Amino acid sequence: MTDAYNFLELDEAAKHARRQALDWYGILAHGSVLVVLALFLLYRIGAFLVNKATRNRAEYAALPGSPGLKRQRQKASGTWAAAGRKAAWWLEEDVRFLGQNWGQRVEFIFGSIWTLWLLFLCVYGAGNDYLHLTKRFGTIAVSQLPIQYVLALKKFSPVALVLRSSHEAINRWHRVLGRIVYFLLFLHAAFYLNYFYQMGILSRRVVDLVPALGITAFIGFILLNTTALSVVRTYSYRVFFITHLTVAFALPPIIFFHHRTTLFYVAEGLVLFIIDLAFRKMGTFTADASIAPIPGSDLIKIVAPVAPQHASRFREKPGTHVYLNIPPASRPSSGAFSPKSYIFECIFNPFTVASIADDPAELTLVARCHTGPMTQNLARLAHTNTSGARFPLSVEGPYGSAAHMPNLAGPDFDQVLLVAGGVGATFIVPLYKSILSENPEARVHMVWAIRTASDATWPVTGTAESILDDDRVQLFLTGDIFEEEADAGVSVTETDEIEMRQISRSQAKLASGCNQRRPDLQKIVDDIFRQGMEERVAVVVCGPEAMASELRKHVGTWVRKGRKVFWHNESFAW
Repeated sequence: MTDAYNFLELDEAAKHARRQALDWYGILAHGSVLVVLALFLLYRIGAFLVNKATRNRAEYAALPGSPGLKRQRQKASGTWAAAGRKAAWWLEEDVRFLGQNWGQRVEFIFGSIWTLWLLFLCVYGAGNDYLHLTKRFGTIAVSQLPIQYVLALKKFSPVALVLRSSHEAINRWHRVLGRIVYFLLFLHAAFYLNYFYQMGILSRRVVDLVPALGITAFIGFILLNTTALSVVRTYSYRVFFITHLTVAFALPPIIFFHHRTTLFYVAEGLVLFIIDLAFRKMGTFTADASIAPIPGSDLIKIVAPVAPQHASRFREKPGTHVYLNIPPASRPSSGAFSPKSYIFECIFNPFTVASIADDPAELTLVARCHTGPMTQNLARLAHTNTSGARFPLSVEGPYGSAAHMPNLAGPDFDQVLLVAGGVGATFIVPLYKSILSENPEARVHMVWAIRTASDATWPVTGTAESILDDDRVQLFLTGDIFEEEADAGVSVTETDEIEMRQISRSQAKLASGCNQRRPDLQKIVDDIFRQGMEERVAVVVCGPEAMASELRKHVGTWVRKGRKVFWHNESFAW
């Protein structure tokens, strides 16, 4: 073999000692995750206590631009705080390669540290025993599966509770750990195949049950990582989703029968996964929703009644989203097991709750029609509905990071900038209304960029007029305001005529009141930040990736000058 590692012939006592070492290092790798979470929890508790003590100081209540705040900024503690904010901003910058977004810098840095730690556990104490090293890589990789499953959970996530975060924010670490586990399993498989080849038993061993199960599991991980690539997700998200769901259920038994010592890890991950599915099922309800096209646009408006016990959850958390599923009664084919019908069993699309009415309690969702089966089916129901019928939809939620955001209407921020692009306003508008409802004097500014005037007519009752007349809202019309007028693809029934007249009036008013150009995000950001050098600013964006990237670049200029900024980019990229 090599001078470092050799194929050793061990007696039973040595094999038993090797098995004990493998089990110990697997438990150590598994427990390391708990140590990291405990340290982070202690950090959060410490930060909370420090923040609480800081709030009690008189200088905290100083007005923006006051000498007190200026002295605080110039002190050593203020300088260190500014440096910390700059470092945090730098860590959260995206890493782009070959035109693709591969995650944030903090993901690569922490991921590299965690990889080195796991590699250390793989090699330390293995001696020159090649098979011990090979088995160690597999054991350490499998020990990470429970936390890998936990990081993907939506409803029952202990990690989200500890971090006080949403599953959307936690999911990025699921991707990071997935790459690490794949890397370790790749080495485990490569080392074993090399062993079989060196011993001249490759063709015989790869068809034996235990090695074949290992190869099958590794192929499953290849499918997971391949379909998780952005190019695949963009082409067909349902391929990514169905593959992940299928492999997630198939891997635990395959790994267990590959090596029975993995029972603890695979059972833990699978049990948590099933518990999460049960909680999600309990939080899902079926509503008979009205589905209608928004004339002059490719938008669809969905209004679903909500039981009082469910409505309170949405009302308390503006800016949340739900996952929609199409029940059999609303699918294009009546056959429950037909391909066109069965595909909807694995489709759960996220839609932001644009508004919630009180009496009666109703959720309003707005979706842009794309080429996928979900929105295509919703468009089919909307355009063929000539009698005002309602269609059953399964609604799961609420979810979203908005529930974990700081109070934008409170004293922590002097100004708030909300930026929306297209249907991203379904997230921004509820936040805007919530801020003003809690604090009418809040210095909040909303920027909404739309392609056509029709795109802004979905909140036609009440909210539309307030947006048109509100000088704190800037609307930008980036496309031809008349380009949708020639679209004859939307049929209008008599029951739509009253709403059509309202929309037409709102559309005309929107067109006349809009800035018919792209928003100058740099000027908008600079105007906000120049109003007070000590002011704390919150910036929230929901829209196209290019818009969010440009906005972050301009905000980053002020962060590097030491300004206190809260930043949030709402995205459904994953």
